Amino acid sequence: MRGHSCGGSNASEFGGCPVLNRRQFLTRLGLAGGAALALNSGLFNWSTRSVMSAPALPGSGDGAARIRVGFSRPQDEYWMGWPGAAYDTQASQALYTGILEDAAARLGVRLDIESEPLRNADYADAFLQETQAQEADGALIVVMALHPDGWSTVDRFLASRSDLPTVVFAPQGVQFTPTLRNYRDTPRCFVGATEDAGWLASALRMLNTVWQMDHTRIAVIEGVDEREEKLEPVGTVLCYMSLERFAEAYDATEGADEADAIAQTYMANAEDVAGPSREDVVEAARTYLANRRIMEATGCHAVTMDCLGLVTNRRTPPPCMAYMQLLNERTCGCCERDITSALSLMLSSYLFDKPAFLHNPTPSTVYNTYGGAHCTAPTLMDGFGEPASPYTLQTHHESDWGVAPQVLLRENQPATVMQFLSGGALMAATGAILHNIETQTGVGGCRTGFQMAMDDVDDVLDIRGHHNVLVYGRHLHELRAWGQLAGVEIQRLTGGPA
Repeated sequence: MRGHSCGGSNASEFGGCPVLNRRQFLTRLGLAGGAALALNSGLFNWSTRSVMSAPALPGSGDGAARIRVGFSRPQDEYWMGWPGAAYDTQASQALYTGILEDAAARLGVRLDIESEPLRNADYADAFLQETQAQEADGALIVVMALHPDGWSTVDRFLASRSDLPTVVFAPQGVQFTPTLRNYRDTPRCFVGATEDAGWLASALRMLNTVWQMDHTRIAVIEGVDEREEKLEPVGTVLCYMSLERFAEAYDATEGADEADAIAQTYMANAEDVAGPSREDVVEAARTYLANRRIMEATGCHAVTMDCLGLVTNRRTPPPCMAYMQLLNERTCGCCERDITSALSLMLSSYLFDKPAFLHNPTPSTVYNTYGGAHCTAPTLMDGFGEPASPYTLQTHHESDWGVAPQVLLRENQPATVMQFLSGGALMAATGAILHNIETQTGVGGCRTGFQMAMDDVDDVLDIRGHHNVLVYGRHLHELRAWGQLAGVEIQRLTGGPA
């Protein structure tokens, strides 16, 4: 993976990724509490920017992924070979180009399109040299010929591009099964063979996700250790800091006007407030402010914290509402200092454009179904910008203190359960949500809970993982394709290759 600076627009201050000392940290908290977190009341609509301006994410500032695009085809029209003389070369290339340009505008990706066809070895070599000179973050080659051969230029590029993530798009008419088999195990490459030209937008999203994961910084708040670590091959940087950092950030939010406004938004959008007082909700809003200020102060894009340690000592209230809000804002607050879960939540946001629900596994051996429960969940499970799921405000179930949302998931909803095992391996499986589980007399556990029927799982007790995450939709094929580009092994949730 290419190197990157830490902190986006603050690259000069975070370059080399040093950990801030306490004085620098507290100073930054003060700065972040002002203009950087100015309240935008015009966005109080429970969308992706529902309470404040959106958190900074890779690609939302000055930096963006640079993707090179080329078209492998002969210069002349076809005759008596696939894709056929009736295949309009110019119109097809214009179609592909338009789809990619529209997707790049939505994703914030920088496209560099080579419109001259890669019609022989010399053109393929020149395309590669320019790709390397531009330090591109990925490449996308559209194959537009089977006869005469449009794959030789692809082979030439792949053989010399090192570990550059590369998507090869092969529409119907330019490939047969034996051809595609040749690329099944090519490292850092995925060949997308489909008649659906619109899939090019998904290809660009996958390449952008590889770049985003490589440019993500996650604050890991636990104990007293202060250091930084880069996870390979995904490239995500872990910024370790002490629990006291969060406690100080929380203390600094006392009396903040933003906390009152956020609390009012939480309560106004809830279907019911069952247990917490208004003061509890204000304190929950302060945990959101504290998380945002830490992200601003350290150049991080997400947070995972030993939250139960602070709650057990009643040092700070449960951050369940804060984590719900962060998940709704394309980033994540992740419970119990779980790094692999934080990676999984960020991947869902980047790759599927949806937040995911982190949960403790609660399988039913009576019905052989898989379940999960936790005291925080996003409301935008259908996707960012889509209508929100209903939620109620309750207390954090384990402590019966503070505020936690109960979010109702959709019954009969296809879903994917996944979890990073390390920076280089991820497990996943699919199924469908059966019903919600509510805490009540005789039923304990966390506030948001579900049971689901799994696909291709004989015994739910074989499912691995503790803090797995659930995202709407069956996404196993997308995960496998992204994994090939990112160098991440995709395994079954019960073990073995997916």
